[in-house]
Amino acid sequence: MPQSADKIIDHELLFREPEYQELLTKKKEFEFNHSDDAIKSIVEWTKTEDYKQKNFARDSLSVNPAKACQPLGAVFVANGFAKTLSFVHPRWLRQH
Repeated sequence: MPQSADKIIDHELLFREPEYQELLTKKKEFEFNHSDDAIKSIVEWTKTEDYKQKNFARDSLSVNPAKACQPLGAVFVANGFAKTLSFVHPRWLRQH
């Protein structure tokens, strides 16, 4: 592993390491196995006006709690700010 207590790597750089890229490749094969062309076409579609209108037309949102939670979302948002350390209090984890 490239990460150790003596060598802390930022998450953005860490996940570019070969072993993590290999894990991502295996995960893609196991879960979806979509071609790179299919993924590119979906990414391009998400940039279109049609996609934008479909999203703005929504009047409600359903969240599957098995797949997402507010504290985890906050952790992901905090990662976008330089020199930010995300923290989820252990007490919250015990309650949920």
